[in-house]
Amino acid sequence: MANEYNNTLYESFNRNLKYYDNLLSQKSINNQEFWDIIVLTSGNLHQKSLYERQIKRKLENNEIPNLENLEYHVIADPPGRQIGSGGSTLLAIKFLYNKYGSNLERKKVLLIHAGGYSTRLPHVSILGKLFMKVPISSDSTRERDWVELFDLKLIIYIELIKHLKKGTVFLTSSDTIELMSINVKETSLQNTSLVALAHPSTLHIGSTHGVYKIQDDFNQCQNDIKKQPKDRECLIKLCKEYLHKPSIEIMRNHKEIIHLDNNGNEFVYTDSTYFFDYNTIKIFLEILDEIQPLTYELEAWSDFLKTKFEAHSIPQEMTPLEKAQLTIIKKLYSSDNRELNVLILNNSKFYHLGTMLEYINVNVDPRFKDELGIVSFTQGQLLNKRNSIKGNICMMNSQINENIVSFEESVPIILDNVKIHSTTSNEENKKIIISGWSILSNIDLIISKEIRVPNYTCMFTSFLRKITSSEISSTSSFSEKEEGYVTFIFGTNDDMKASYSFNSLVIYKNILVHKIVLSQCIKSIQQKGEHKYALWNVPIFPMTKTKEQSVRLALLMLNKIENEGNTTKKEEVYDNIEENHEIIMFVSLKMCVEMMEVSI
Repeated sequence: MANEYNNTLYESFNRNLKYYDNLLSQKSINNQEFWDIIVLTSGNLHQKSLYERQIKRKLENNEIPNLENLEYHVIADPPGRQIGSGGSTLLAIKFLYNKYGSNLERKKVLLIHAGGYSTRLPHVSILGKLFMKVPISSDSTRERDWVELFDLKLIIYIELIKHLKKGTVFLTSSDTIELMSINVKETSLQNTSLVALAHPSTLHIGSTHGVYKIQDDFNQCQNDIKKQPKDRECLIKLCKEYLHKPSIEIMRNHKEIIHLDNNGNEFVYTDSTYFFDYNTIKIFLEILDEIQPLTYELEAWSDFLKTKFEAHSIPQEMTPLEKAQLTIIKKLYSSDNRELNVLILNNSKFYHLGTMLEYINVNVDPRFKDELGIVSFTQGQLLNKRNSIKGNICMMNSQINENIVSFEESVPIILDNVKIHSTTSNEENKKIIISGWSILSNIDLIISKEIRVPNYTCMFTSFLRKITSSEISSTSSFSEKEEGYVTFIFGTNDDMKASYSFNSLVIYKNILVHKIVLSQCIKSIQQKGEHKYALWNVPIFPMTKTKEQSVRLALLMLNKIENEGNTTKKEEVYDNIEENHEIIMFVSLKMCVEMMEVSI
């Protein structure tokens, strides 16, 4: 079922890409063929400011459309509490209605949930996962062979936009890619109020996402998927029930959930995005009025797409969250014969990039490369191109010297804005071995001796400086000069939020953190007393004045990690770094996300 999609999905993506490239050269366009408003949500005011700076950069660099009637907005969650993607949705709708009033009925809105710290994708935590790079078509007419996920979101929905009626809000998340081929013969979305996109997926994928039980009395969906991909239609069906992350056993116990493709393989229809009309916008406003204040986390998918609350499951005494969930169901689905419709996309593909390993896997997936028209290159071609993919090696905006770099080519490696060169023309014994399942981002490596980057390495450099806004408490211990470079290292299979005492905290699954950091760092942490730490919030990464110093310290930490697993190697020392006053301070990734500005 998956392999046959490549041709039609590529053709659809290529049409969208050409249309999008044309948009970048225009100042005005028929609004029916693109969004009128694009909204990003953010977790706080600091993240809002960061997103606004990046949108400004992208507009100035002609990376996203800058049309006369197109407006971009970033909406921050309220300070001091977490309200979830559902709460963010309601507040975004309120913002839009307050700003545009009844004119909103004549607009098409793209709403992207981009709040949160992206702890499972640390290399994009600081900038936001919506701005992570992904490879795209290697068309020679394009300046580069990658885009940020934000741009890709604007590309992939283009064919669908013209079928949406005015007054529609299209809601999506910031770590997914939905590729689809829209067959317009039977697609009519003008009479629907709330529609969710559904993709055929394996039962395993269904167990980690939402699954739809659809009403399909004549087996149209199953018959449709047995057609050739180019002949498949977009079918609108009634959703009888929505199950959030059901186990495979639960799916098997529900009739009408599991379907068979033409090879007899089982599949289910899973969630991704959904959209709703102006009348539903007004119902969302009523819901917000009724459930305020938002002192709990609502989920924009499981809480808004659940169509029923079984009477026997309603507790006698409900929490504020449970009351809000029941209110949503009553308002959305229990009156005026309102229902959840599902747009069956049998010719579509859903990719999730929520973790480091998912990000690696998607970027080198052969089907993904086919669907986006990404060309693979030979070893020589790879090393002579800035942006390309060879087998499992994905390079984006990177420059490497083929004489000093060695890859483990049988396993995936992602290089994003990586530059590797040697200090002298004599390159003998100056090699860097980059092992698999690794992500290197924004790294400059100057090789003076042999270096090995271990398996499952996530390594990235950022330039950071103290925030001067009123968000930071006046009691902050930072000085005005605390700015510099930090190179972080984590394992791509690490649990970033698992908390332990400092002496028990591990990195790369089983390496004790206190054995690979500077003694100066250990003393600083010990002075703070007993605390629980996670890799996300432990302040062990040195900030230095130069990028080279920062990378050098990270490489020495990697060397210690290697030595912990190989006692025969001679352990490197830190060359009296502490006495050289290179270290400005020690930081955690959480500190950098919350309390510092990043250079864009």
